[in-house]
Amino acid sequence: MFIFVAAGGKVSLRDSDNMRAFSIVEEQPGSAAVRLAGIANAAGENHYWLDAAVVIELSGRQDDAQWVAAFWDMLAMAEAYGYSDMTEKRVKAHVEQG
Repeated sequence: MFIFVAAGGKVSLRDSDNMRAFSIVEEQPGSAAVRLAGIANAAGENHYWLDAAVVIELSGRQDDAQWVAAFWDMLAMAEAYGYSDMTEKRVKAHVEQG
């Protein structure tokens, strides 16, 4: 799954059933910093922390208990690698060029 930052500024969640990957994809290089302001915090070296609730909202699947549980399971597994913080309920993602 990935957060897609369109050149026009729209931010969306894509490939939401892929619980094995999480990233941010910029359509226009360098646009993530501006477009993610307010929903993400810079985490250094081209990474951002995103509030898990925002990711769930972007999915449009907040009422899908199975999907939400799978998302939280993904975050729980990623915590050992430093890519989620279950206490703060956030997930870290790197930026890729789309």
